[in-house]
Amino acid sequence: MSESAAAAPLQHSLFSPESPVVPMPSATGCSLLWMSLFFPRLSLEVLEADVDARPWAVIDEAHGKPIVQAASQPARKMGVESGMALTAAYALCPELQAEPRDRSAEQACLTDMADAAMQYSSVVSLEPQALLLEVGASLKLFGGLQALYERVEGDLRQQPYEVEIAVAPSPQAALLLARCAMQTCITERTALRAELGRLPLAVLPVSEKQATLLGRMGLRELRDLWRLPRAGLIKRLGLEFIDYLDRLLCDKPELRLSHKSAANFSASWHFPQETENLTFILYGIEQLLPRLVNFMRLRELALNRLQVVFYHQDQQASRLELGTRQLCRDETHLSTLIRERFNQEKLAAPVLELVLLAEEFHPAVIGNQSLFAPGEEQDTDWQQVLDQLQTRLGEEAVCHLQLRDEHRPEYAWAYAPTRPAEPKTHGLLTRRPLWLMSQPQRLGSGLKEIQLTSEMERIEGGWWDGFDVRRDYYRARDRHGRRLWLFRNLQDGEWYLQGLFG
Repeated sequence: MSESAAAAPLQHSLFSPESPVVPMPSATGCSLLWMSLFFPRLSLEVLEADVDARPWAVIDEAHGKPIVQAASQPARKMGVESGMALTAAYALCPELQAEPRDRSAEQACLTDMADAAMQYSSVVSLEPQALLLEVGASLKLFGGLQALYERVEGDLRQQPYEVEIAVAPSPQAALLLARCAMQTCITERTALRAELGRLPLAVLPVSEKQATLLGRMGLRELRDLWRLPRAGLIKRLGLEFIDYLDRLLCDKPELRLSHKSAANFSASWHFPQETENLTFILYGIEQLLPRLVNFMRLRELALNRLQVVFYHQDQQASRLELGTRQLCRDETHLSTLIRERFNQEKLAAPVLELVLLAEEFHPAVIGNQSLFAPGEEQDTDWQQVLDQLQTRLGEEAVCHLQLRDEHRPEYAWAYAPTRPAEPKTHGLLTRRPLWLMSQPQRLGSGLKEIQLTSEMERIEGGWWDGFDVRRDYYRARDRHGRRLWLFRNLQDGEWYLQGLFG
């Protein structure tokens, strides 16, 4: 397949009149149907550069020699093509900027897109420069193949990647059609042989020896293979080649492993050289935040802890940890908190690479949109203000009261720097006042004006930490009608006021 054919952008919809669409199944059909998303320029697009501004080429190895794997538009205008030897490419374009192929960056990009594709299919398979989605089981959910295709295409157009889409009953056929930029939709097995038969043999993923043999046999198109005896093909080209043809034509089932989403989020940004410029560093972080938010959105998750790890040239990595008072997946709020933290802390050393890391997620709580009383929205805004104050002043500077599992009133609460989980309703809360004295007040003769209104509640314990108490608690009312919480100290026999009810 030529580079020009492989890199052709999406010219028309798969369901436009000029597209070779074979009759579609109904929306309720559940037979296997595969959608292939092929990214012909992915090796170029993962480079952090404007590759179409000058002649660029991505270099790979074939038989121990460097060859051009992909070339930018200016390079192709100079005659540089995919599969060309690097020396020949330099002869045609002396100013060619050659970069080695970064397979890890391509894999990371495909993994991110596979995570996003899980919203359309439960079976997503990663291939070199491509994704395979089994969409037959999703047709009813999305209202048919055309509606599903339009959803997928709309999302892909928001990404900076060229893509070719094809649909076929077998995964190998969908891959082959997408790599040929056919923009074809084949939904019936009976039409598969005729549609594939028009393709040239050069598009088959065969070895150089097999390609030479097919050429010597005088074969030009796939339909020429259909006419030959199976036994002869096995003898000349091997059983593996015939097995591929069977899977291509959907004559043999093919088991594919589905992509599994990662439990944690980790994304990195590499700088061309060490930098202390906060503008550059914040730019790198803000390029990764949308990926984190999309990771959470697709899984209906949220977080309250986030880390940014900085890697330096000559010393150990440093970390910046960020916390929120409530679960969050708002990109703007996270960006604001990171900027606030940078205003308070200095970098340990110039940064060569940074990693955005989130290891703990929680199910996202989707709040109700109130029609009349925007209380929930106001609470969210207030919590975000507290997050900013806590980030600016420090975690210990902004605290709240937190309940503890403790019967003794003096130890039943504590200051906490982060927001607690929602407390469970407990029967004791209805029998205890919220207003406690800083120290119990001895009543003395004032007890004569107080009337007890409840039965006794005994609290006894604390010998293990040196604050041993033995008390009998009562609810009471004084002559002014105030509701009191009293106790009689069994150790000295005196009465004390512990708190007031509202």
